[in-house]
Amino acid sequence: MKMRVVAYCRVSTDKEDQQNSFESQKRYFEEYIKENKNWGFIGIYADEGISGTSVEKREEFKRMIEDAENGKFDLVLTKEIARFARNTKDSLEYTRKLKKMGIGVLFTIDNINTFDTDGELRLTIMSALAQDESRRTSERVKWGQKRRMEQGVVFGREVFGYYLEKGVLTVNPEEAEVVKMIFHKYVAEGKGTHVIAKELYEQGITAKRNGRWSNTMILKILRNEKYVGDLAQKKTYTPDYLDHKKKYNKGEEEIIYIKDHHEAIIDRDTWNSAQEELNKRSALVGQKSKYSNRYWCSGKIICGECNSKFVSRTKKLKNGQEYKAWRCIEAANHGRLKEDIHGVQVGCNNRSINHIVLGMIINFVLQSINTNKEQIIEELLQEIKKLNKPQKIISTETLKNKLIMLKTKKQKVIDFMIDGIISKDDMVLMNSKYDAEIDGIKAEIKRIEQINSVNSKKPDYMQIYIDRIKSIINEMNGTDIEEVYKKMVDKIYVFRKNKLEIYLSCVSSPVKVRYSSSGRNGNYKIDCKFIY
Repeated sequence: MKMRVVAYCRVSTDKEDQQNSFESQKRYFEEYIKENKNWGFIGIYADEGISGTSVEKREEFKRMIEDAENGKFDLVLTKEIARFARNTKDSLEYTRKLKKMGIGVLFTIDNINTFDTDGELRLTIMSALAQDESRRTSERVKWGQKRRMEQGVVFGREVFGYYLEKGVLTVNPEEAEVVKMIFHKYVAEGKGTHVIAKELYEQGITAKRNGRWSNTMILKILRNEKYVGDLAQKKTYTPDYLDHKKKYNKGEEEIIYIKDHHEAIIDRDTWNSAQEELNKRSALVGQKSKYSNRYWCSGKIICGECNSKFVSRTKKLKNGQEYKAWRCIEAANHGRLKEDIHGVQVGCNNRSINHIVLGMIINFVLQSINTNKEQIIEELLQEIKKLNKPQKIISTETLKNKLIMLKTKKQKVIDFMIDGIISKDDMVLMNSKYDAEIDGIKAEIKRIEQINSVNSKKPDYMQIYIDRIKSIINEMNGTDIEEVYKKMVDKIYVFRKNKLEIYLSCVSSPVKVRYSSSGRNGNYKIDCKFIY
């Protein structure tokens, strides 16, 4: 019976790179397999134009591993380690995983077969070299990009208002008019970002990517230096060449800034005015945020109909008194539920809730709980007892056995060098690797022994829990009632037909109530009932 063989490759997206194209690699593997009469070609897995430093985004690679688990083949062919993975950890992890399933990996150019006795040793050395080459390539690419940035070449995506072609920005006349409109509305008319986004939307002006404007998109335009003709690059950077994840550059690397780099859409006076206004309003927002957080329910009320946040709305009554209520932000911004001009549902049919009435409802719920506090304490402690089980002592036997195994491997590497199987440099490299693993295991053993020592002396915390729970519940009888509400209430879901779900810090399941209210000018009455 023939061995079922598949191939894995990463193919180039460059049409001129014929050597690494899908068809050329398929021909290569089919011919290679036909040379062996005991092999049968099953198929090929190919990821296109994706970096080899991580398997996270390689869908075909992941499909291959899944098929391996389902027993669809016996051997994987790949040209070289650099095509399989440039990450030593991934190379070893996946070849070991396949080997456990009885599946070998043959690297045709590197002449490494994981079924061979020294296959893993040679794979480790070659993978480490491939990973180091990937690191050096990454450094060369970053160095080259930085030099080109300093020369004024633009990297990244096209921005609203400009075309970007071959690293050169040119004005998009139609979009540039929208940018000018945004700056005018913000600086000259004094409008906020939410209002500007809403007005653009109502005028049928669409954003570049998802069509609909938001206040965040408006802010990004107002803060983007490209509109005044300047260019700032390296706003983000990639700290790890293995995972390619970007982070915002907060001084870790030099930002390359070129003034008057390209044609401006906004004159510098307007730009400077916009930045001053942004800073001024940001300070006011900070103050307003502090002010709004004084309300015990700020950020805790959620719409049960559309899952949006409730926001506060305040108005002056004719008698001079202040009326405060909380309303779903979707309803506040768009009114009742409907389809907008793009066919997207906006708005919400949920009603607002009066701030005083809400406080009265919470007081009713907490007072009801207060009358049964001994029962509540007992229920809470029963739940805590389930979680407060004695900690098991963790065994370090497996780790100690692994230490012995690694020390044996170190000795074998020396023997390989003496027998001439590997060079002295390879021996040094492998010993360094094993030393690092040994140090890691020793540190882990020490950590576990410390945990075991703590767990063996762990006191009974039940009395501490009892005292804390009683303290929280007794706070309900304190004088600062809103401070109590803030501590006791986690979140409140508001539904239509005057129904609430209230999540409390002292109760695991939500308290459901239905209410009705009457009165005005601060003199309200409520009728509140629990829903079971």
